[in-house]
Formats: sequence, C-alpha cells, structure tokens
Amino acid sequence: MVTVGSILSGTFRFIGNNIRALLVWSAILFLFSLVMMAMMRPFYEAQIAMLQQQAGTGPALPPMGAFLLAMLLGVVVFVVLAAAAFRAVLFPEQSRFAYLRLGMDELRLLGCVLILLVGFYLLMVVAAIAGAMMMALVASSRGGSAIFLLLVGAAMIVLGVWLATRLALAGPMTILRRKIVIGPAWRLTRGHFWQLLGAYIAIMLILFVAYAGIFLIRMGPAMTDMFHPTDQAAALRVATAQVSAYTLSLKTIVVVLVTSLIMGFAHALYAGSVAVATAQLLDRGGGQRLSEVFE
Repeated sequence: MVTVGSILSGTFRFIGNNIRALLVWSAILFLFSLVMMAMMRPFYEAQIAMLQQQAGTGPALPPMGAFLLAMLLGVVVFVVLAAAAFRAVLFPEQSRFAYLRLGMDELRLLGCVLILLVGFYLLMVVAAIAGAMMMALVASSRGGSAIFLLLVGAAMIVLGVWLATRLALAGPMTILRRKIVIGPAWRLTRGHFWQLLGAYIAIMLILFVAYAGIFLIRMGPAMTDMFHPTDQAAALRVATAQVSAYTLSLKTIVVVLVTSLIMGFAHALYAGSVAVATAQLLDRGGGQRLSEVFE
C-alpha cells in the first residue's frame, strides 16, 4: 500500500543507496555554481552602477543576455540531474556514469517540463482574469472586494497545489515510457492525492530548511536589507553582497562547495521522492517489472 511513510522511507533508502551518484550530482552543481558566478557577476555589478548613479542620468539596464543564458543553463542542468535521479529509481541497473545521460530522454523530459509550465501559466492567467472580473462585479454590487480577493488568491493556491500534485509524476513516467506522458500520470495519481500531498509537504519542509540554510550562508549579512526593496541604500547593499558572493575567492569556493552538497541532497530528495512515488504506484503488486506496465 502506498502511504506517506512508504514514500518517505523509500526516498531516504534511495538516497542511502546512491551516495556516490549524489556526490557526482553535487560536483556538477558545484561546477554549475562556479559558471553562474562568472555569468551573473556582471549583472549585479551593472545593478550597483545603476544604484550609484544619480537620478535623471538615465542609466542603462543591467545586461540581460547573461542572465537569460544563465537561466537556460540552469534549466538544462536541472533536467539532466532530474532524469538521472528518475533513472536511478526506475532503472537502477543503468548505474554507469552516476545515471547521467544526455540524449532523447533528457530532451523529452525538457519538453514535458515546458508543456507543464506553459499550461500552468496559461491556466493561472485565465483564472486571474476570471477572478478579477468577478471581483469587479462584487465590488460594484455590494462591496467586500478585499475579502473576495483573498478568497480568489486562496482558491488559486489550492488549484495550483492540486494540479502540481496530480501531475508531479509526469516527469518520471516520461523517463520510464520514453515519450512525453501527462494523461497517464494524471490517471495514476487518482485516489492517491492525499498520500502524495502528505509526502510532498514533508519533503518540501525539509527542502525549505535546506534552502534557508543556503540563503543564510550566501546572503546572511544583507538579509534584513532585502525586506526594504524600495530603499535605494538597502538595495545597493544587497547588490554589493551579491557581487561579493559571486566573486571567486577561497571563502566563496568553500561556501559554494558546502551549498552544492546541500543542493545535491535536496535534489535527490525532491526528484527521488517523485520517482519513488511513481515506482510504488506502478508496482503495487511487487511482481511486475515497471518497464512492462505499459506493454
């Protein structure tokens, strides 16, 4: 029976059995972080220059090309590492090169991610427009628009969580079936929403602690300034801290190394939990190979 406990225990067992792969994934994240440091530092230096210039001089915007390229590279790294984690759970015999590949599986997973992101974005836009129209009607009739706005916001959050939970298995199933899979992932989660949501909430709480630790390590001195985005002096201090964090030195290398290990564990925890849930739901009987489920 698939339960919150079975998913969590399976995830931690997966991590324990794949420490070597996790270290390789962390090493990739370490190298990626160093590349990001080189690519993003000019962006924050330009931001500092903007903040230091006096008003009315019309400073140029920070270079967006490097920023967009860094984001694209981040998506590629995420997809490759996610595919490796999914493969480690679903095809443990394919352990060479720490389950890392760069081929059609990764391309299909990228397509799956993009389809889900675009679909989710469009749905949220439609929901926001519908909510705004309904709020305008409520405000014009009898007031209470603030309360209605809160209700619309809460409904959108609930809708987002429900969709994310029901479609979370699309990635692992795309790797398993070797084609983009969305409908079967939706059907597979039918009747298991609360078990999956409970496991994901537990995982997200652990991830929150992990990424909060990374944030404090990187941005601790400027953290209070981040709560004053309209204060130019505070924004300048935040940008300066960003440049310092992206400046190569022994301190930043140690910080990047530690945070990369945390990120590697966090990645294995997230991607592993989704793949473990997929494996458990597809192999409830225990006697059928996962690769035969779709045959």
